[in-house]
Amino acid sequence: MTSQDDRDACEVALVAARAAGAAVLPLWHAGVEAGWKARRDPVTAADRVAESVVRALITETFPDDVVVGEEGPTVEESGIEGQRRWYVDPVDGTTNFLKRRPRWAVSVGFCDARDRLAAGVVHAPVTAETYAAVRGGGIVAGAGEEPAHPADALADVLLAVGALRGGHPGDVAAMQALDAAVLSVRMTGCTALDLCDVAAGRADAFWTSSCSRWDLAAGALIAAEAGALVTGMDGLALVGPAEQVLAAGPDVHDALLALIARAQSGAAAGV
Repeated sequence: MTSQDDRDACEVALVAARAAGAAVLPLWHAGVEAGWKARRDPVTAADRVAESVVRALITETFPDDVVVGEEGPTVEESGIEGQRRWYVDPVDGTTNFLKRRPRWAVSVGFCDARDRLAAGVVHAPVTAETYAAVRGGGIVAGAGEEPAHPADALADVLLAVGALRGGHPGDVAAMQALDAAVLSVRMTGCTALDLCDVAAGRADAFWTSSCSRWDLAAGALIAAEAGALVTGMDGLALVGPAEQVLAAGPDVHDALLALIARAQSGAAAGV
């Protein structure tokens, strides 16, 4: 059952994500310089501006809540269990943003004091698309159309793939197996929107083996509330943030999970 707290959190997330998107959209049009947190991990003024907007709006309404943002101070998950908290990716798809590709979004996810993802919003400023969901309440915004031909077999699956562990033998083997088994594989560089594509029927599945809490929180809830099975690689329903995630329609989820597991275990065994 959806609680009023969850609905209130979703409303704040909607306002915050849209405000942050409006604040940084001019920077996308104008272009920004990149700084680097690590190789292949850029950061820009847009990331910092968007996060400051989201943080300000959340703390104004919920001053006692914890905000875990990609550009904020490091917060260990073990230190905030049992607390109301927010996971903020101010610009999911920073590399796309830098290259002036439109595939980026502001992602705001809320986790309640029982450690459950409870509200999530993903806003894509360039296309003005907004996706939102509340735990147990379904999709609040976006993802309203049913897919015309939902995949019921691996051969018909359009699979979106997020970040993988670079050079990891198991991931390399899994990608090879997936590419041979499904209709098509797409890597777009924006986890939040990939998960929303699953919710909207634009993709049949999404897999990543290397994502952060803020990449995942909002989109995972949106996909789950739209009817996708969203699990860890153990096949158990995702409750809170994770690093390895598979989101897929019920007809193909288990087959995809088994294929990935076989490929990864085979690589580990040197088969």
